[in-house]
Amino acid sequence: MSISSTETPSAEVIIHPNTYSKASIWVAATLAIAIIGLWLIATPAGILGKADAVGYAICHRITVRSFEAFDRQLPLCARCTGIYLGVVSGLMLLVAGGRSKVTRLPNWRIMIVLGAFVVALGIDGLNSYFHLFPGFKGIYTPNNTLRLITGVFCGLTFINLLLPIFNSAVWAKADRRAPIENFKELAGMCLVACLVIAAALTHRSGILLIFGVLSALGVLIALTMICSVMAIALMQRDQSYVQWRELWLPFLIGLTIAITLIGGIDFLRYAFTGTWEGFNMDVSAILVWRV
Repeated sequence: MSISSTETPSAEVIIHPNTYSKASIWVAATLAIAIIGLWLIATPAGILGKADAVGYAICHRITVRSFEAFDRQLPLCARCTGIYLGVVSGLMLLVAGGRSKVTRLPNWRIMIVLGAFVVALGIDGLNSYFHLFPGFKGIYTPNNTLRLITGVFCGLTFINLLLPIFNSAVWAKADRRAPIENFKELAGMCLVACLVIAAALTHRSGILLIFGVLSALGVLIALTMICSVMAIALMQRDQSYVQWRELWLPFLIGLTIAITLIGGIDFLRYAFTGTWEGFNMDVSAILVWRV
């Protein structure tokens, strides 16, 4: 049976998401060079100086609430260091385990445990916060060890929620698994977290310095993922990507937005305080915005 000349076989039109207009590429590249370049020039020199500038935007950096390496304060306080170490270590485990494209949130039983990690950080954070006020005795005496521990486990919660949300907005073909599917996998991730915590608590300067840089990198990773989803939504390319390399432009835009936010806060804080150092205890008792 022949096909009439007026009939054509139906075909699915495939739009390759890695194909972008020259105008969008030029605009994104120009803004990225200008904004990221300005931030690199305006912030303290060196890798550690840039890490300090990242921490400066999101963390109080109170000296007594931070770890030191080679007589140098880490870029983030003990709690924030823990949070973003948890993000980085959790993400590395998920990528190594083939879970980089998962789109389903953990089941409710796992979520209860992850939620408990956040509650623990909240309790320790509030107790720590109120100790800034003279005469407050609190539930217990806060310390950097507890700040680090609660931070790391809260960071694990964060990445196990952020990654599926990010993937759900990105991929055309979804991996319907969750980052953590059972308590055995949760226990394995917690074991790695405990090893990270134990390494940090050796207080070896070399280890702490690496962890300090990784925690600052964790901030950039988390913000870039969030801002990249915003970029994908604005470009109306939700759930259209197939391979990681196709995401180069959304990632570039996301990083640019992240640096814009960090740089804006850096500018305002420096204009107000006149120093790249953390809040001292007297100032933080009045102005503290992070526990």
